[in-house]
Amino acid sequence: MPDKNRRRLFNLLLSFFKGELKEDFFHDSPYRKFYRKIYFETFKHLGFIQYILTSYLKKETPIESIAALTLGTAQILFLSDIPEYAAVNESVNLVKGKQKSLVNAVLRRIASNKEAILKQYSILYDFPEYFIDRWKNKFNNQEDFEKFLKSIHEKPEYYLLEVDTLKPTPYFEDFDKKRYYPMDINSQRIPLLYEVKNPQKILDCCAAPGGKTIILSKKYPESKITAMDKSRERLILLKNNIKNFSLENVTPILADFLDYKFNEKFDFILLDAPCTSLGTIRKHPEVVWLKNDKDINKMSKIQKRFLDKALSLLNNNGILIYSVCSLEKEEGINNINYIINKYKNVKLLKPTIPLNSEEKDFFYTPFHLSKGDGFFAAVLTKTE
Repeated sequence: MPDKNRRRLFNLLLSFFKGELKEDFFHDSPYRKFYRKIYFETFKHLGFIQYILTSYLKKETPIESIAALTLGTAQILFLSDIPEYAAVNESVNLVKGKQKSLVNAVLRRIASNKEAILKQYSILYDFPEYFIDRWKNKFNNQEDFEKFLKSIHEKPEYYLLEVDTLKPTPYFEDFDKKRYYPMDINSQRIPLLYEVKNPQKILDCCAAPGGKTIILSKKYPESKITAMDKSRERLILLKNNIKNFSLENVTPILADFLDYKFNEKFDFILLDAPCTSLGTIRKHPEVVWLKNDKDINKMSKIQKRFLDKALSLLNNNGILIYSVCSLEKEEGINNINYIINKYKNVKLLKPTIPLNSEEKDFFYTPFHLSKGDGFFAAVLTKTE
């Protein structure tokens, strides 16, 4: 019988190869960290693993064999604390029939050639071509570029939001769920980028699961906050957070922001827009393989629609914070330039909190300069 948790990893890979993004934190396993380590190493080195496997496989290889071989190869090449025989045997147990002999033979050959194979390794293999092309020209030399890529592979740091003080705290197990909320350190800063003066009405456009809503509610307790999301499942999480943290000034709404008919305007709007999530690849290394240039450009067009709608709901002299968990220019600065050029009464404001970023006028957290997720955020205002 295969290890049931490796079976879960195997199923994640099957979903991935079908173009679906799924997650498993193994919270029910006493060996959670061990299986999460396998997960991270598999997806961090997916490009190199695929490169190696191409010389061993035929084009018509079943997807189940590819998933098992990918998982086994990751363990053999990048997890020295797992015996090679165990990596081979557990991977063979994941498939059926004739696939067993294929997986067994290929993994044994990889194990016997491990030293020669690793000499071929370059971090450039670990990222798809579109991503390499987008980032390589932003650095003065190849060494700096590779340091940037290596920073993405660094172990992610997790944080909690201390709800009453709105201060970040390094993550620790068994935290008080009435006092703390798990939230990326850079994500925590976005609702606080600009000190808004006594906003009466606040709109959180894409609020679920509610981390930024918590911050808005605690920061502006006298404000009326509308928090909306189009996902019923995610809105349940938002409602649970509203109840858990006693966010009495928040009204949740199940609705698509672009379609919803508003009968009021707002003094402060937080638009944490839908995005490619490419800024989360340190914690979700599979994301970079599920996206491409076409996805980025498509998402940018959608984000412009969100910005247009949000500005139409903003009171004169109101504040709009636009954010995305992506570092791609199409989703960030290009969208802001589009808005400023389109609307003569909209201007960019400098955030009022100190910035730990490369830019002076907006929030930007590239991986090599931050331990958190990669975010872009900007503060806009609309004049009369």
